[in-house]
Amino acid sequence: MTLELIAIFIITVLVRIVTVMVGGGGLILIPMLIFFGFPPSVAIATNRIGGQADSIALFQLHKAKQAHWKLGLSFLIPSVIGVILGTLVVIKIDQDFFEKLIAIVMLVSLPIIFWRKEIGLKEKTINMTTARWLIGGLMALVASFLGGLFSMTGMWFNFVYLFLGLTFIESSATRKIHNTITGLLSSVILVFAGLVNWPVAVVMFVASAIGSIIGTHFGLKAGNIWIRRLFILVVLISALKIILF
Repeated sequence: MTLELIAIFIITVLVRIVTVMVGGGGLILIPMLIFFGFPPSVAIATNRIGGQADSIALFQLHKAKQAHWKLGLSFLIPSVIGVILGTLVVIKIDQDFFEKLIAIVMLVSLPIIFWRKEIGLKEKTINMTTARWLIGGLMALVASFLGGLFSMTGMWFNFVYLFLGLTFIESSATRKIHNTITGLLSSVILVFAGLVNWPVAVVMFVASAIGSIIGTHFGLKAGNIWIRRLFILVVLISALKIILF
């Protein structure tokens, strides 16, 4: 088990460095835990606890003035509702079916590569009408549900904030505002359900903290164009992993 923990630590650090700005860390870390013999629901729960350290990046992004606090907090309620529903499904769902569902969700995320080139590279001033806010709230509900279900909230919330005109870096910062709160809520539910493997969760928490700090530092320097390319690369690699293996 010691060698497994070392491997999990190293992989988690590397994954968080790459994905802290784009989301999708769960696309790699959850299958990794399943590979090490954990049932999908335990893998989801353990990764959820470890991934809470990702919120450390919010302090760096706030300092860089990339977080839109008012906008992020405005979607807190639909985010809470969605993550509760998603987390409850994790507890109840059939494990064999769940593993297949994870693979399907990875493939569904592929359409990002067909987006227009300018999306997420420059901030656009968008009039937040009631209709647009309602659409954004519905998207937030769906994104947080998928996040609670698959522990991949970051990737799905990129769609919400890109739709609202933010850049990739701003989307990363803003989604972490409510993701920190909903992640804690989801974690509490999963802890009481007895699904968390604590030795692995602690290792992943420390590794995630280290990886997130390093990844955010380099992400801010790289800029939105490289974040967008990295986002597409993460999605493609994850999809190919499922198709080929």
